[in-house]
Amino acid sequence: MKTPSQYDASELKAAMKGLGTDEDTLIEIICSRENNEILAIQAAYRELFKTELEKDIVSDTSGDFRKLMVALAKGKRQEDCSVVDYEKIDQDARELYEAGVKRKGTDVSKWISIMTERSIPHLQKVFERYKSYSPYDMQESIKKEVKGDLENAFLNLVQCIQNKPLYFADRLYDSMKGKGTRDKVLIRIMLSRSEVDLLKIKAEFKKKYGKSLSYFISQDTKGDYQRALLNLCAGDD
Repeated sequence: MKTPSQYDASELKAAMKGLGTDEDTLIEIICSRENNEILAIQAAYRELFKTELEKDIVSDTSGDFRKLMVALAKGKRQEDCSVVDYEKIDQDARELYEAGVKRKGTDVSKWISIMTERSIPHLQKVFERYKSYSPYDMQESIKKEVKGDLENAFLNLVQCIQNKPLYFADRLYDSMKGKGTRDKVLIRIMLSRSEVDLLKIKAEFKKKYGKSLSYFISQDTKGDYQRALLNLCAGDD
C-alpha cells in the first residue's frame, strides 16, 4: 500500500542496513528506474529515513561499484531527444571500446559516465554500433573486463537499457527456476512492476521461456500467496 517510490526506498534501505549489503536488490532498483522515479525515491528516502540515499550508498559500498551506484542514484541521465546524433553514437561506441577491450586494464570511469549520463535510446544505438569496433558485444566485454559486484551491476544496467521488460522477465525466471523460490525477488518485481510494464514483461517471459509467467507462479508457489501473485499477474496470456 506504499507509493511506488516509498516501496523502492524501503527496499533500498533494507538492502543496506545492518551487516553486509544485498547488492542484487540495490543493483536491480538503481539500474532499472528512470530519472523521475529516482528523484521520487530520493525524496521518499529522505522523508522516511531522515537521511540521503546517496549518503547510505556511499557508506555501504566501495570502489568502482560505489561510483556506478552513486552516478545512477543521482538521476542525471539525459532525457530522450528526438534527434539522432550518429556522430555522437559512433564516438561513444568507440570510447567504450577504447576504455575497455582495446586497452590493458579498464577505464571504468569512462564506462560509468557514458552508461549513466546518455539517454536510453542513444545507448541502445551505441551498443549496436559498439559491435563494429569490438569483437565482443557489450555484455561479453563487461564479463571480460570487470568482476564481482561491478560486473553484475554493469550487466544488469546494459540489460535494462537494451530491453527492460526482458530484463525483469529474466529476473522473475531466475527467482523461480531450480530448487526453492527466491520469494523476495519474485514479490518485489511483481509488486513494483504491476502498474508499470507487467504486460510487456509477461509477453517477453512467454516468448523466451515457452510458458506463461502465471504457469511458472502456479508451479512454484502455494495457497493464498499463490493466489495473490496470480491476481497481480492478472490471468494467463
